[in-house]
Amino acid sequence: MSMLANAVASIRLGVEDFQAAENDDARALSAIRNLTAGLLLLFKVKLQELSPADSKEVLLKQTVTPVLDIDGNPMWIGTGSKTVDVQSIIQRLKGLGVDGVDWKRLEALTKLRNDVEHYFSPHPASVLLEAMEASFHLIQQFAPKHLGKSPLQLLGNDLWSFLTKQNAFYTHEHHICQEASKAIFWPLPLLTKSAGGLRCVSCRSELIKPHVPLAQPPKTSFECTSCGAVTTYQEAVESILVARHYRDLYLTATQGGEPPLEWCSKCHHRTYIVDDAFCALCLEDSPELGCVQCGGGFDHPYGTDAELDRLCVHCRNVAEMD
Repeated sequence: MSMLANAVASIRLGVEDFQAAENDDARALSAIRNLTAGLLLLFKVKLQELSPADSKEVLLKQTVTPVLDIDGNPMWIGTGSKTVDVQSIIQRLKGLGVDGVDWKRLEALTKLRNDVEHYFSPHPASVLLEAMEASFHLIQQFAPKHLGKSPLQLLGNDLWSFLTKQNAFYTHEHHICQEASKAIFWPLPLLTKSAGGLRCVSCRSELIKPHVPLAQPPKTSFECTSCGAVTTYQEAVESILVARHYRDLYLTATQGGEPPLEWCSKCHHRTYIVDDAFCALCLEDSPELGCVQCGGGFDHPYGTDAELDRLCVHCRNVAEMD
């Protein structure tokens, strides 16, 4: 089994212990052991990758020895079976340009783990679990940037979905998403003001941030931390507007009346703001409303009370056939 597979297996065991710890304090202690071991293995995977060829994984080893290569030049190789400790992992990775990781959080977690390993911890199980929740985001910080794998790819959907729902992780990651989204220059003040209502189009999670941070509308897209789905700019505008008008949309759906949003006949998205006679996506002044079924244009005046007059020719013919 590879070191990466070992890391994932340890994290999985830690989560299983975490899930069972509510009714068993001993499982909380096991959880922190396994999770910490898994996280450390992830960081060691990077040291393994960065170790020069024929160096016997020198960056992983606690002991390194100078030798001469075939050309008589000095080089370092790893010796012995002991691998680097936490401080050496941090020191070496920082020296090798591995950034964007909250190393203090890792140090705090390993301190708790050390207490557990010595059969003594002044912290109740609930505090240990809280520390674990706050540490989950280390995977999100490290894996995509430095291992080239999203947490979803690394851990699988069920495991990663569970982790993203933990309160401490959620709060921290939500803050990151909100800050990243502030770099988007929305073309309308109402979108800027309401961008906090952006949701993933797949799972409706708030943990969504720019897929390519420097890209701007309409070329930008958004990636969901929770499920990995990518939301296009067009879908993002629709999501923002639906969240902004949710109450009125619900009332019109349940009690009738004119909805606050309609389909735009020009861009075929539900981004036409009825009261303003304005499409927030294609930015057209007073475009025509689109067919409520497909968003397409009409060949007849809009505005009667007849339900069929809210449909284009094709959709009206289909409705009449039914």
